[in-house]
Amino acid sequence: MIKLFDYLFIRTYIQYQKWREDYPYPFAEGVIVVVQGLLVLDVLTLLSIVGLLPKKIEGPKYYALILLLVLYLINHHRYSKKHIELLNSYDIEKDAHIKRNDIIIVFSICIIIVFPLIIGALRHNLGYDI
Repeated sequence: MIKLFDYLFIRTYIQYQKWREDYPYPFAEGVIVVVQGLLVLDVLTLLSIVGLLPKKIEGPKYYALILLLVLYLINHHRYSKKHIELLNSYDIEKDAHIKRNDIIIVFSICIIIVFPLIIGALRHNLGYDI
């Protein structure tokens, strides 16, 4: 799982460099934190739908804020010192599966973002008790 987030960090960093952003590091780190936070929200939502956790356990917003802060601190500790060597160790031009990997990452991020939106719409707009 760490390699997936490292790859996502590298691809986001390189994309922001291509867009001529002066400091691509905070943007790449922000994308990682948001994706990880939404992934935790998805897992909590799935566990509450299945019945392993109480219904709507993922609701309180201050828990989500604390979670994002903890994820930010972990990722900042991980990437702040070694993001340059991580970028140098991964040769993006020699990756034969770069298109496939990019499509998988974009598809995964779309699923991670859309899932809580669909559950929220079902709960609040249509009145389902899931």
